[in-house]
Amino acid sequence: MEIRKVQLTKGKSIIYKLEKKLHFEPFFRYLESFTESGISSDDMIPLFALERIKEIESVSGKLCKHNLSAYKDILQLIYSLSVSLIDTDPKRYWALATPLAEETFYGTDAFFDLWKNRLEEQDIPGQMQDGKTLSNQEKLIYALILERLYGLPAKENNTIVYHHLNEKGEIIDYYDLTIDFKFVDIKQKKELPQFDLRNLSKNTNDASLFNWDHVINAIKLEDFELSGFTILTVKKSSLEHTINRIQSILLDLATYNYHLFLSDVEKIITPILKSTDTIFSLFPLFQLNGLPFFDYSITNKSILISEAHASNSYTNINPQVANYLKHPHLIFYNTLDAIKNTTSIFDERIKASGVKTYLCIPLIHNHALSGIMEVYSHRLDQLDNETIQSLRALVPLLSQLSYDITAEFKKRIDEIIINRFTTIQPAVQWKFNHIAAQYIQELENDEQNAHIKPVIFEEVYPLYGAIDVKDSTVIRNASILKDFGFKVKQLALLIDELSRDGKHQLIIDFSKRVDQITLSLDQISFDESMVKIIEFFRKDVQPFIEAARREFSTKHAIIEHYAKHFFTNRETGEFYRNEFETSLWKINQIISKELNHFNSFIQGNYPSYFQKFRTDGIEYDIYIGESITPQQTFSKEFINIFRRQQIISMARIALKAHHAKQDLPIPLETTQLIFINPHSIDISFREDERRFDVEGSLNIRYEIIKKRIDKIRVKRTKERLTQVNKIAIVYLSDEVLEDLNLSIQAIYDMGIIESTIEHLKLEDVQGIVGLKAIRLTVNLNYRDFS
Repeated sequence: MEIRKVQLTKGKSIIYKLEKKLHFEPFFRYLESFTESGISSDDMIPLFALERIKEIESVSGKLCKHNLSAYKDILQLIYSLSVSLIDTDPKRYWALATPLAEETFYGTDAFFDLWKNRLEEQDIPGQMQDGKTLSNQEKLIYALILERLYGLPAKENNTIVYHHLNEKGEIIDYYDLTIDFKFVDIKQKKELPQFDLRNLSKNTNDASLFNWDHVINAIKLEDFELSGFTILTVKKSSLEHTINRIQSILLDLATYNYHLFLSDVEKIITPILKSTDTIFSLFPLFQLNGLPFFDYSITNKSILISEAHASNSYTNINPQVANYLKHPHLIFYNTLDAIKNTTSIFDERIKASGVKTYLCIPLIHNHALSGIMEVYSHRLDQLDNETIQSLRALVPLLSQLSYDITAEFKKRIDEIIINRFTTIQPAVQWKFNHIAAQYIQELENDEQNAHIKPVIFEEVYPLYGAIDVKDSTVIRNASILKDFGFKVKQLALLIDELSRDGKHQLIIDFSKRVDQITLSLDQISFDESMVKIIEFFRKDVQPFIEAARREFSTKHAIIEHYAKHFFTNRETGEFYRNEFETSLWKINQIISKELNHFNSFIQGNYPSYFQKFRTDGIEYDIYIGESITPQQTFSKEFINIFRRQQIISMARIALKAHHAKQDLPIPLETTQLIFINPHSIDISFREDERRFDVEGSLNIRYEIIKKRIDKIRVKRTKERLTQVNKIAIVYLSDEVLEDLNLSIQAIYDMGIIESTIEHLKLEDVQGIVGLKAIRLTVNLNYRDFS
């Protein structure tokens, strides 16, 4: 035990406005409470302490920071009274501190030795409106005032968590510092401020959202005085905090890359291991098509399942590993005082790896193997009983974790298959399952005409939309020709460099060929130009460069300098076209993201079929109807809701594309087109194209109209219907107008479109007469969208 000052708070804060005195008054009252009812044998120690304190006070004065050594016997007595007299644990972390525990003045050697380490205080959650945070001591004093003077039970548990950090700043241990305010008095200097305790919660439905701003504004710390001393105790709490951290990040599993997640888990486990020489390995047991699937990027630390030992191929699992996965069991090697599992068939592998201490625990969830945990070290005595017991306490949580990761992995595989490799979406999966089950039944019953029936959905309502990048073909062609023009300029510069020493026949002949190809491009179509350009660089430029390297050996560096522009041109040979493609990709990313939001809205209200087609923009079809979602009652009101959301989605796309234009290498603009079909149609799945298409001749008209309205013009004008920053809605029948006008009015009230609404008649196209359109103008000043 020793007298020593250790600063516990992070730095100066508002607690320094609070008057604090170190003395024994609260402790006096505690001792006197034992003697008030008469002297007994149980009262001898408190009585002795009182008399001894009075003796010291008469000689050295009342307790303060400057006369602590005079009171050392009393401080030792306080320690003896606060802990068991027969507990002689030399590593007990115990200390006495100032009234708000901002600094110690007496404690055990173990406490002060612990504080020599790199300990970092963990903040208690809670933040004020201005973004500032309160220190732990600040929160504790406010909680003490509320408890002692207002009778409000403290939310805080008077515990501060400390991280023990290594040289790399990694957490290797946790310690809980508990502060006992039993011997602290708190008094107000002024009349106690009154405020509504109901305002202490930011959310009436969630009492955990404590309103610190309200407390701080009402209670001024300078109006209070603390006196006495606090008792501090510390306990190592690595296991509890490890469990809490794993549980907290487990909630966010779906947002993690599982490699990063497992890496984080390894770091979290570190505090319960004996040293940094101990290696922790955890891997979930993935299965594909009924076979174990090992991701060797996460089993690279495993002794049991290493790439060298686990398998020779995906389907050929090492027999020893396969047998262990079927019959998993605990494996330990030189653990628990060098006990060795002599029956393990992996002993030789462990020994050959250089590992001296090894523990393998199979993780079981719902009676099935979900993963494997291994802990090992290349040194002996690294897996003691305390470490093993802590690891065993984590097994249920790690088993759940492994199962959740494998479930999430399977879910992601299913999503990829559904979204990338097949059009069988969740909304229609049930139908395919039903058809497949019927076919299997027919086969099982030996029916001669067993066959897979067509997948047909009758009376579904289609929603069609198209977002096109305006003049994309023209811009792409112009970019390609600009790339060619750039290369021709480089050729001209090379010819000039090679001509400095006089004209050479090779240069004269090639110059004529360059002039010929340049002139000819002005007289032919773009497609013909592309053929000529490709041939020119393959048949003319390449042989010229090779000949120039031979003829002008002294100018090799110059030739190579220009040659890179002809065949790699800033790494791709298509600089301007790459600018266009990059811009197009970014625009399509904006479109896809908004369409995903739109699709989520639809699926969340009435599961439907949604398919997209990529062009220099994106087209999409949506089919909605009771035949697709028979388990949910269908109403035509869904159609109106979805059409309204479709217009909003188009407006959002136009807005975001407009705002993104300035950040694109080539500013691209979009046009938005919707076609409203008034009646339901039938669709069927086409196995040859693996997509849905209209069923029956009566419904073909819907597909014909879709294909012929993308470049349609306003009647008796040359004006294209689709325009930048506008939404064109094409329809045939006036029966849709009433509901459509209601939707448009609601969208206008949102402010996302302008008041100008154009009603247009459209030119007749092949086989289609009487098309009409409404054209809306997007409000480019609209800002209220994410």
